[in-house]
Amino acid sequence: MKKVIVSLIAVLVICASVFAQGASEKPFPSKDMTLIVPWNAGGSSDLIGRLLVDDMSKTLGVNISVVNTPGATGTVGMNDCRLKPHDGYTLIANATPHSHGIMGLADWSPKDWDYMAAYYVPCVIAVSKNSPYKSFEDLYKALKDNPAGTLKNGVAGVGSSGYNAVMVLSATDKTMGKGKNISYSGGAAAITALLAGEVDFTSQLSNEMIDLLRSGDLVALCALTEDDLVLDGVSYTVPSIKNYIPELASSLPIGDAFGLMFPSDVPEANKKVLEDAFIKACQSEKAKNFSNEKGMILLQNMTIESSNKLKDDAVRSIGYTLYDLGEAKKSPEVYGYSR
Repeated sequence: MKKVIVSLIAVLVICASVFAQGASEKPFPSKDMTLIVPWNAGGSSDLIGRLLVDDMSKTLGVNISVVNTPGATGTVGMNDCRLKPHDGYTLIANATPHSHGIMGLADWSPKDWDYMAAYYVPCVIAVSKNSPYKSFEDLYKALKDNPAGTLKNGVAGVGSSGYNAVMVLSATDKTMGKGKNISYSGGAAAITALLAGEVDFTSQLSNEMIDLLRSGDLVALCALTEDDLVLDGVSYTVPSIKNYIPELASSLPIGDAFGLMFPSDVPEANKKVLEDAFIKACQSEKAKNFSNEKGMILLQNMTIESSNKLKDDAVRSIGYTLYDLGEAKKSPEVYGYSR
């Protein structure tokens, strides 16, 4: 009888211990979070990331502090995130992480990140209002007639959206690859360089130059879109590049998706909480208005699964283009991506 009582007490003690442990575990998130923006303030990743976490923090009931950590085409900030616990408390605001590994900028694979896409942003080729190039034909003729490297293109670093755009174009049309890419710390810095006359044109994203297009300080010569691009507040329609180079049609559209990401080994329960808060943020009126204001396409109801597919498609299309051009140090095949 004593043995039975002792055994019963032992069971009760274990159950009480398990119950106490479970009761002490708080639902995610139970503390403040951090968003790392691996670029300077004012660029696409920064603006979109801040917009999203502002709404998500209200849904999640915690503060989300924003830290800008630029460097190495976004790799510095992303490496900082990977050094933190993979628990969902540290997020990254960035475009699809498709070229860091193949360009030799990072050791991790695109599959090491789970992605949540919020906006698609097309690339636009633009010049300053004082540029001698008044149309895309003018710019193209100058690229064609001058030695390679004569004209300078401002980009946000090797592997950035604007850099990748020109590389994809040059895979089909060699003239488009004759410009010299000058790297800056982000899209905003590249556009500032264009205004200062340091470069001749830029192949940046539409949302990073939309206000300057509206004011007339920048002029969009063409859009890397399948159809002509209409931007709210811009008095003219931006022609598609395929109007001038029809062979490029199969490569369009060229741009990037922007949103949030975190290491792919974050606990599934925490992922679900983040996904729900993210989708709710993308459905807000603020997110919709921001889309029109910044010349972007809002991607509503994008789950982690659908966003990861978008990311993986970009790895294949852009990654193999860069590798075939000799720009990439590794083939996407290294990371398990077939052509």
